[in-house]
Amino acid sequence: MRAAHYSEACVLSSRTMVRAASYIRTDPEGELPAREEQKRAIESYARENGYEIVASYEDPGAPGKLLYHKPALKEAINNIKEKEEWEVLIVAHPRCISDDETALHEFVHKFSLYGNRLECPSRSWDEFLAAMKSYRREMSLRSR
Repeated sequence: MRAAHYSEACVLSSRTMVRAASYIRTDPEGELPAREEQKRAIESYARENGYEIVASYEDPGAPGKLLYHKPALKEAINNIKEKEEWEVLIVAHPRCISDDETALHEFVHKFSLYGNRLECPSRSWDEFLAAMKSYRREMSLRSR
């Protein structure tokens, strides 16, 4: 009887999709992909990786450097702190978060503290995390 219960649990867990959110940012200069192109890339990535998109955030025409000048991104950050409705934030490209690598690393650090992940078709969470840790090590060595 226990074996049957175990196999049922495996079947149920294999059907459970990871809850994710999408984030789209277009920029005034038009250097980022168009909104629809980003949306297609995010939806395709989610489908291929078993993610269910349960929330969407968009900052149309937002400047690229500072994280907190993007109201929808700020809302996503607040969501992970308070509501915890999703586990993964999917973007079409890392620059959708910020044009500044330092800001991107700080964003990844914040997500890691809350147990959330940032992913995109060109960079996995492990790659984001490794880059952030390398950056933080480098900064700590400079401050000595």
